[in-house]
Amino acid sequence: MQKRRTQPFIILALLTIQIFAARAQTQGSQESGLSITSSVDRATCTIGDLLTYTVEVVHAESLRVEMPGLGANLGGFEIRDYRVHDAQKKDGLIYSKVDYVISTFLTGEFEIPSLRLRYFTPSDSAGKSLATETIKITVESVKPSEAGDIKDVKPPLEIPRNLWLLFRWIGLGILLAALAVLLLIIYIRRKAGKVLLPVREPPPRPPHEIALEALEELTASDLLDRGQIKQFYIDLSEIIRRYIGGRYFVVAMEMTTTEVLEGLIDTDLEEDLLHGFRSFLNRCDMVKFARFRPGRQEHDGMVRLAYDLVNRTSVILEAGPPAEDEAAGPDNKPAEESDTACIDAEKTEAEE
Repeated sequence: MQKRRTQPFIILALLTIQIFAARAQTQGSQESGLSITSSVDRATCTIGDLLTYTVEVVHAESLRVEMPGLGANLGGFEIRDYRVHDAQKKDGLIYSKVDYVISTFLTGEFEIPSLRLRYFTPSDSAGKSLATETIKITVESVKPSEAGDIKDVKPPLEIPRNLWLLFRWIGLGILLAALAVLLLIIYIRRKAGKVLLPVREPPPRPPHEIALEALEELTASDLLDRGQIKQFYIDLSEIIRRYIGGRYFVVAMEMTTTEVLEGLIDTDLEEDLLHGFRSFLNRCDMVKFARFRPGRQEHDGMVRLAYDLVNRTSVILEAGPPAEDEAAGPDNKPAEESDTACIDAEKTEAEE
């Protein structure tokens, strides 16, 4: 019986507390034709919770109101989002509403300060201001679990190492790197026109051998018989110019006759040989550029002069240094005299 009698008093007390809490969450101010109300969705929260702070304004259509913007000062709270609702008209009044989503990471008792908004009447362009009431909010820390105290953080788990897998990845990386290097070498050698593996090439032929062989082919040709004298002398001049390039490293194929002779002077060539090259090249230029048409005897003399110049200036490389007993030629003559005798013999054979 006693419990039944006390139940109405308990219910009345709970209703009183709810009414008081609702009044604590909603505060407002008003003037003639204008009212402003601010509220939060709850007066108690924990760290990091998102709260909705709402400002509502009701004013007559004759008034112009500037709503608070995103830069409003909300004390210790941080504005996380901002939303302006569309204005609604009802019974000659305009209803405006702004929502602020706020939060804080501090605990304690906080107060949202009042927000001031300006409004203007048709007869007052300077405007007046009206402020909301302050609202108190309690921010609590995150409560520990009811099952017991907070436990220590567990140490991180160690991932078991598989050395065989590690070695396989390292080997795969080395293999890919070697393959990339090999492909790069193949690309470079192919771009240079070379094979993948270097091949030992035979040593280049001596310049005098190439020149003598070309002279034989030219004399065996039928250019003179067909009357192509100019082409004959062009080929004859190019043979000697290529020989000069290989023998004395003078780029004779790309030079004028004067430049070739200047290059031969720098090689300390003997005067009679220099005179021979000068005479040969000038005669060839006369046929090539001055339309000079020599006779058959002149052709033979130019060919003999070409053979003579090549034979007298050729350098024959031996396989190795001669021994002391072999340094002299037959009949105990020096090797230099023996080579001179061979050159003279070749010269006589060419003249015949």
